[in-house]
Amino acid sequence: MEPFFEVMDELQLQSFSLAQQSALTNRLYTVIEGAKPPEGYQSTGALIYTLENTPSAHPLFLDDELIKVSPWLVEVDPISPLFNWLISNANDYPFVLFWSNHTLEQVKPFMVNLLKARSPEGDSLFFRYYDPAVFNAFIEHSQDDVIKNRLGGASAIATYSSYDSNPNRSYWRVRELKNIEINVKSASAVEPPEISFNQQEWQALCDYKRDTSLKNMGIYLKQNYPDHLKDIDSIELQQFVSRCITQGEELGFFTQNELEQWLDLSLFFGECFVDNHNYSWIQKIVSNTELSTTSKLQQLNQYLDFYQARSAI
Repeated sequence: MEPFFEVMDELQLQSFSLAQQSALTNRLYTVIEGAKPPEGYQSTGALIYTLENTPSAHPLFLDDELIKVSPWLVEVDPISPLFNWLISNANDYPFVLFWSNHTLEQVKPFMVNLLKARSPEGDSLFFRYYDPAVFNAFIEHSQDDVIKNRLGGASAIATYSSYDSNPNRSYWRVRELKNIEINVKSASAVEPPEISFNQQEWQALCDYKRDTSLKNMGIYLKQNYPDHLKDIDSIELQQFVSRCITQGEELGFFTQNELEQWLDLSLFFGECFVDNHNYSWIQKIVSNTELSTTSKLQQLNQYLDFYQARSAI
């Protein structure tokens, strides 16, 4: 059975927040992006301390040298200037919301712990869970007890979600969690759990990463080849990018820089150019197991430069 969540607009979200605050002494928390300074502020910390007189807040990166790029955990009032700023800027500035009857000091170790996770294969990862698109993997695919254990006893979670069918409106996905008791009363004595993803969560995160990559690659092509693509609509472009990235990954190209170079080649020679008998030299390069991906792309780009120069004559 898939977890159930509600879709709310701004007014419904604020009403829900006020109702949560008045029930069971629930507190509203937010974890806010830190690497990207908010417009008009030098840092996320500056935003918090400007809009809140005496904020209950803590950076999640424990190294003082990283405080300027640290995400922040903040207890926020649903009628405060900070909450209003977040809601107004949700489309441009990442943050997530959750409700808990525990103090900031009690939930803080769980929020720090959540920054480190493991893939199903056991690889150690930095987990940017405060990105709404990433947090949606929890909302859509995680069981209540798992979320509560990870967040230190949250009663509800919420994240921003825009709908393309109505880009002028904002929506939030809100999920209330079953009343499962999580003991964090003595935070110093509780060890937050190791974060590992189930297959559904991992697939959702991989899908998000791929969708983001497709979007970024489409932007890359439009910026670099505006004349070539002026008559191509966005859907057709995304389909082209998707096919090219799939082929590039099958050949061992995975980084953004490698895939951008592969797109350059595909745009000039055609997306099926690897199998084009007129370019027999391509297959010799990409199938050479003694060459690194960097060397393969260097050789392919040498041919690209040659053909572009010949076309310009």
